[in-house]
Amino acid sequence: MKLVLVRHVETFGNVEHRLNGHTESDYTPRGEAMKEILVEELIALDKKLSFDKIFASPTTRAYKIAQAVGAVTGKEIQVDHRLREFNFGIFEGKTRDECIEIFQSEWDQWMANYINYRVPQGQSQREYHDLCAEFLTELTEGETVLMVAHGGTIHGMLTNMLNLPLDCKWHFDIKLGSITMIDYNHGFGMLSHMTTPPYDELIPHPTPLTDAKKSAMRAAARAEAKTKAAHKKKK
Repeated sequence: MKLVLVRHVETFGNVEHRLNGHTESDYTPRGEAMKEILVEELIALDKKLSFDKIFASPTTRAYKIAQAVGAVTGKEIQVDHRLREFNFGIFEGKTRDECIEIFQSEWDQWMANYINYRVPQGQSQREYHDLCAEFLTELTEGETVLMVAHGGTIHGMLTNMLNLPLDCKWHFDIKLGSITMIDYNHGFGMLSHMTTPPYDELIPHPTPLTDAKKSAMRAAARAEAKTKAAHKKKK
């Protein structure tokens, strides 16, 4: 079996350094341009490998890429909720500083034991790892599978398929819009290819980020953080 693991392209959440797991986030203008390049790469790859199945996270930043590939190749997209990014629970949509300001205790517990600590209203890394393992057991031997998802999902797949400890995932730099290939047969995985299209070269004049939208997002987040922090102090 060959798995082609693809991470989505740049979103406003990425450039804002937000913990967007299940939280939706639109592509930046640069992300839109990256998406067009990535889709072309994947269509060309399908001509070489012929994907038997295409799976996608239901989160739109990943699903839209798979959908565009399916529209050209004529292949059905199978959405699987287990391919969503890690559920950050109470930290969803916030930056590191905002999390510390609002949820200092919970953040400290997570940092002290991020593998086993279940984020309130979210999950633990071990639970997430097990979901990835469950997904892998349902794939069919001998097929070539395209999976469009998230950095966390790809980390989870890699540690499972390469039989590595969970904390070894940090040894893999899964870049935005990257393509990772794994040969996986009878429970044995071999990393065969990791690449990222040359976005910087192919997007010579990137459209500046919409500063108005970026500022509005930051202002709203700061206001939310201050309100919640003040509310906690009153208790």
